[in-house]
Amino acid sequence: MAERFALVIRNHPLRGRLETLARSAGADPVAFDSAGALDLDQPPAVIVVELELEGAIDAIAAWKERWPACLIVGSLAVPRPDLWHAALAAGCALVSNRGAIPQQVQRRIEERRSGGGPSFAVPRLRARLSERAGDGLVGNLPDAPDGPIIVFRVGGRLCAIRDVCPHAQASLADGTLEGPTLTCRAHGSQFDVCTGARLRGPADFPVRTYRVVQDGGETYVEV
Repeated sequence: MAERFALVIRNHPLRGRLETLARSAGADPVAFDSAGALDLDQPPAVIVVELELEGAIDAIAAWKERWPACLIVGSLAVPRPDLWHAALAAGCALVSNRGAIPQQVQRRIEERRSGGGPSFAVPRLRARLSERAGDGLVGNLPDAPDGPIIVFRVGGRLCAIRDVCPHAQASLADGTLEGPTLTCRAHGSQFDVCTGARLRGPADFPVRTYRVVQDGGETYVEV
């Protein structure tokens, strides 16, 4: 069965360009007019979604959880920093303006082919966790490609976020954790470390989250 490219796109010129790109890559394009309509029996290789659509951000988080190896790309018609940051926090691999989306997707396809991989597998970094008991900061990945990442244990669950406050780029590792709520030490912004949601300003945007997986007795963060 050919791979599927799910296109949650209402803009007809962009949809047409992406359909052509999918077919040239040997994939089947499947179009949807809303984020809530996307429901496939097999994991899509690529999802491209217009971030302005109602429910798009929540849908991205659900797709990422359901299909972690899928390449999720967010499209913006005009610059929207709020949607840009929210989409990355929810699980988009990349966000770009509408005109550049086909080129960006094409580049990812070429990178996958040059690597010989069968899918858009998500890179993993091994996380060496501390042996501290209870909730709190248990891991630190300072050399991650997109910036430092920190790992928290919250009620037995491992949650990873980018170690940069969206407000003034302060380290969140120095913050105070109460339940899943992390308070930035610099200016008091609050975030949910499991969902990335902004709970209190002055930060205007959520913090980016990363999926934590355990495999063969080791802990990894997908980047």
